[in-house]
Amino acid sequence: ANLALAIDDQPKRHGLDPQNFDPTDWEGADWTTIPWYKKSEGQARFVREHASEYTHFLFTDSYDICFAAGWDEILRKYEALNSPIVCAAECYPWPKTEQASLYPETIHRCKYLNAGGWIGETQAALAMLEDVAATAAKREQCDQGILVDLFLSKKHPIELDRTCSIFYCMNMGSDQNLDLSDLARRRAKAIDTSEEPCLFHGNGASDLTRIIDHMKP
Repeated sequence: ANLALAIDDQPKRHGLDPQNFDPTDWEGADWTTIPWYKKSEGQARFVREHASEYTHFLFTDSYDICFAAGWDEILRKYEALNSPIVCAAECYPWPKTEQASLYPETIHRCKYLNAGGWIGETQAALAMLEDVAATAAKREQCDQGILVDLFLSKKHPIELDRTCSIFYCMNMGSDQNLDLSDLARRRAKAIDTSEEPCLFHGNGASDLTRIIDHMKP
């Protein structure tokens, strides 16, 4: 399959060729002042412009992302989740904690949507992003708040990667839930699900140094 990867990171050693979905400068020094609407509008614009070129799109955040695997493994795990759109899952219901009880019950630690990483088939991604961008234009919510609302409304076919097979979010002390003892494969494993995540998201402030050092040959 042809895919587009929209990030600015160091994934080329896994055979990935990143593309930046919005090269413009963003104002603001922290998450409270960042113009989040640019992220939503940028993703929608990127899919709109490249819809005829790719069958799938994978979007991640930028400087707080570390890849541990390539397309073959990512796609295999994505297809196993049997949903046109798969979003990362985390263990904290941000940005609106009052929505926590609205999420489906699960035995897994990570049950809440995280917008820092998601993958989707082109047409499903485009339909979802048109809704996301339209809401973002009102500049009342960040992209994660918008995606959470869409997930809970079931308007779009969104599934969460609750076992962290593809995406692993590092907030709320989640680094302590990783097994880094495998020095042969150099892959970190989620202790609670036994999955080896394909990419790690620092959630803005979590330290990825241990993960990066573990993957070094």
